[in-house]
Parts: sequence; C-alpha cells; structure tokens
Amino acid sequence: MKLHSSLLLFHVFFQFYTLSATLNSDGLALLSFKSHWTSLPPLINSTWIPSHSIPCSWAGLKCNSFHHVIFLNLSYLDIYGQLGPEVANCTQLQYLDLSYNYFNGQIPYSFTNLHKLKYLDLSVNLLNAPFPNFLSQIPHLKLLDLSYNQLHGSISTTIANMTHLRELYLQFNNFSGAIPSSIGNCTQLQDLYLNDNQLEGVLPYSLNNLNHLLNFDVADNKLTGAIPLCFSGCRNLQFLDISFNDFGSGLPYSIGNCTALSQFTAVKSNLVGAIPSSIGLLIELSILRLSENHLSGKIPSEIGNCESLTELHLYSHRLDGNIPSEMGKLGELRDLELFSNQLSGEILLEIWKIRHLEHLFVYNNSLSGELPVEMTELKNLKNISLFNNMFTGNLPPNICFGRNFECSEYGNQSASRKNTSGCWKMHNSKKGPS
Repeated sequence: MKLHSSLLLFHVFFQFYTLSATLNSDGLALLSFKSHWTSLPPLINSTWIPSHSIPCSWAGLKCNSFHHVIFLNLSYLDIYGQLGPEVANCTQLQYLDLSYNYFNGQIPYSFTNLHKLKYLDLSVNLLNAPFPNFLSQIPHLKLLDLSYNQLHGSISTTIANMTHLRELYLQFNNFSGAIPSSIGNCTQLQDLYLNDNQLEGVLPYSLNNLNHLLNFDVADNKLTGAIPLCFSGCRNLQFLDISFNDFGSGLPYSIGNCTALSQFTAVKSNLVGAIPSSIGLLIELSILRLSENHLSGKIPSEIGNCESLTELHLYSHRLDGNIPSEMGKLGELRDLELFSNQLSGEILLEIWKIRHLEHLFVYNNSLSGELPVEMTELKNLKNISLFNNMFTGNLPPNICFGRNFECSEYGNQSASRKNTSGCWKMHNSKKGPS
C-alpha cells in the first residue's frame, strides 16, 4: 500500500514537472515573479497556468511572434508583496505597468536587463527605497513613473543618461536635495512632475535646455531663488505650477517668452515685486493663479490681452491702484478673485459686462463709487463678495442674478440695500418658506 501511494505521488509530480518544463523561459520567469506575492488576484490565478507551453494567453500580457513577452500590465489588481527580480528575465519587455498595487520594498537592480523597455510605471505602490539610479542604464526608456510611493533620497545625477525620456513622474514621494542640473540633458522631456516632495535649492538654469517641455510641476517643495524657466526653453510650455515654495524672488519679465502657457499657478510661493507687463504676451493663458504672495504695484493693463482667461486669482497681495478697464476684454472670464489687496477707484462698467462671470470676489479693498444697474445683467453669477470697501449709494433695484446664484456678501460698506428685491432676499437667505 505504501509503495502504491509513493508511486502515485511520483507520477503526479512527474506529470506536473513535465508540463511545467515545457513552459518557455518567459513563462517560468513570470511564475517565479508571482511567487513573491502574498495575494493572488483571481484573474492571475485562473489564467497563469503552468501547464501551458507559452504564456501568451495569460491575463495582462502580450507576446511577439516569437512568443516572448513584450507587454505586461498588472495595474489595479490589488497585488500585495515584493517586486521579484525574475520579471527582468523577460528581456524582450517593452511595456511594464505594475501601478495601483501594494508592492513594497525596493526596485530590483535586475531591471537593468530590460534593454528594450520603453514604458515603466510603478506608481501608486508602497515602494520604499532611495532613488533607483540604476534605471538610467535602461537605454530606450521613454516613460518613467515612480509617483505616489515612499521613495526617498536625492534624485541622482545619472538621470543625465536617460536621453530618450519623454515623461518623468516623481511626484508625491519623499525625495530631498537639489534638482540635479544634469536633468537638462534629458532634452526630449515633455512632462516633468517633481511636485510634493522635499526638494530644496534653486531651479537649475539647465531646465532651459528642455525645449520640448509641455508640463512642469514643482509645487509643494522647499525651492528658493530665481525662476529661470522663462527663456527660449519654455516656448512650448503649456502647464507650469511652482506653488508652495519659498522663492523670495519676482516673476521675471521673460515669463512673456512662454507664449504657449495655458495654466500658470504660483500660489503661496513667496513671490515679490510687480506683475510684469509681459504677462500680456501669454495670449493662450486660460488659468492664472498668483494668489497669496507679496506682489505689489498695479495690475498691468496688458493683462487684458489674455483674452482666453477663464480664471484669474490675484488675491492676498499688496496690489494697489485701479482695476484696469482692459480687463473688460476678458470675455471668457468666469472666476475673478482680487480680494485682500489695496485696490482703489471704481469697478468700471467694462468689468460688469463680462457676461460669463460666475465668481466675483473683490472684498477687503478700498474700492469706491456706486454699483451700476448693469451688474444685474450677470445672469451666470453664482457668488459675489464686495464687503469691506467704500461703495456708496444704493444697490441696484430688482437685483436678481441667474438661477444658479448661491451667495452674496455686501456688508460693512456704505451702499444701502433698501431697494433690493424679494429675489435678492430669497437668494441670500438660503432658507425655505416659513
């Protein structure tokens, strides 16, 4: 009986071994890679079958005509465990996406064997290690996404070797130290996201070598010094966010060279000085957020040339003088926020005729004059705050904004409400009938 049982076990083992042994090297590498996981997604468990001769029908991958794996996408599968080095034995891989899982630990050095890899996405995991400078040995890498992990240390100067890189996403990690000037060697870069780290020092001048750069985000770091990314290198730049840093410098006049800019955000970045008149050269600009800095002087009239603007935030500064009438040319403007400055004079009629306005906040200034009846024509208005100014006269009669109107604050000023209609009272109270 014992002999019979032993022979049966041997037969089962031999049969499994024979079937597994027929699996090609890429399939065996993936099975070994899987052995490092502490949880197996049902999709993987049901399709990664060792008895197959090739893995090309397995979930998440594609093969070339020689049955070598060239594409592996295991994103959003809630895989727990470590990144085993064996996946790098699939040396023909061109695309590797392991994002949105729970991989922890380090990125294996064996990834340097993936000489044909063009796309590497390890974002939104639990990787905890220094910057993997050895990835610069992957010669044809075009996209590298390590965002939303727990990676730390400095960004290696070896990044200079990644000359084919077009997209680099390192945001939401714990990287520290300076942005290496060698990043200027990555002249094919189009997307560069370094935001939400602990980076310090200055923005390297070599960033101006990145003539193809479209999107650049360094928000929420500890950067200081001048802002150099405003020369010939920024002509194609469409998105720029330098918020929540400590530059202690002004916006350079050469910002006007970034003529393709669509969104420019520099909130709470310790910017000083005046808003340069060259801002008017940014005719593609749709969003400009420069709030909560230390800017002073007048709002340049040239801002009226930015006729694509839908959102303009210049609040919490030391801006003075009048609101320029040229702002009336901003026909697409929906959100105008100029509160908490030292602005004076009247809000000119041109401003009240911006028909798409939804939000108008100019409170905490020294604005004066009467509020014109034309303000009642802002049928798209949802919020308006005018308090703590020096307006005079009465609010226009029958003041009734559009059906989407939510909130209005007129208090603490000289203008009287005595001629306001029941429509105003209904919108303002937010209470149902008693």
